[in-house]
Amino acid sequence: MDLEGIFAIVSPFITAISIILIVFIVKLKRDKSRNEVILKALEHGVELSPELLKTDTEQKKRDPLTSALVTIGVGIGLFISLYLFFDQLKFAAFGLIPLFIGLGQLAGYLINKNKGETNK
Repeated sequence: MDLEGIFAIVSPFITAISIILIVFIVKLKRDKSRNEVILKALEHGVELSPELLKTDTEQKKRDPLTSALVTIGVGIGLFISLYLFFDQLKFAAFGLIPLFIGLGQLAGYLINKNKGETNK
């Protein structure tokens, strides 16, 4: 096996691991600097706002409709790009996976929305 073949096989895995590590390291540094700011404020007796003490998960409420629409968009984009790139429907069918996942999320959102309206 030549060097190009090995690189072609290994490079997607290295890229994925690198992206995950970069995101993790940036999140750790952000949390560390936030904690240092809180610690310094407490040392100096400054009153902290409640917004500063909230974590990212508390601040971001996930909207299931947005998630469903983004997943549908990714599926459609993947389907079209794979079809145009490979010019075969068998490869483009991989784009249908996120498309149908997004449609399932949308159906779940609509069902839960209708249940919430009937319970009121």
